[in-house]
Amino acid sequence: MANLYQLHAELLADNKITVDEVAIVREHIRRDGKLDLNDVKFLVGLLSSARDVCPEFDELFFPILKEVLLVDGRIGWDEHFYLLKMLFSKGYVREGECRFLLELREAAEEYSPEFDALCDEILTVPSTNWDLGGRAA
Repeated sequence: MANLYQLHAELLADNKITVDEVAIVREHIRRDGKLDLNDVKFLVGLLSSARDVCPEFDELFFPILKEVLLVDGRIGWDEHFYLLKMLFSKGYVREGECRFLLELREAAEEYSPEFDALCDEILTVPSTNWDLGGRAA
């Protein structure tokens, strides 16, 4: 676990995830040969902490997130938590995250009413100038 924290700190020393760092992330998460919620936790943590993310990170991140979150075909509370963290930890929602959320809802066999409401809300909230209380900042 200490190595994971060290890798996280090294990757985000400049508060960015660059193309070269995506290769390191890819190698790390593929090392054990399986994708799981720990990989999602690591990736969401990176995304949440980074100020700037290259498009190549999204190309790695979203397919892994989708595969792991939909392993049983449904979006449950555990999955919902990581989605909320991904979406709201930066104070803004990226366009790619909105698209991903809607794709995830379409691909899921089952999801909660709360997840459905989250998807609908993402379509109506401004991408910036909001706070967790729902008021314009």
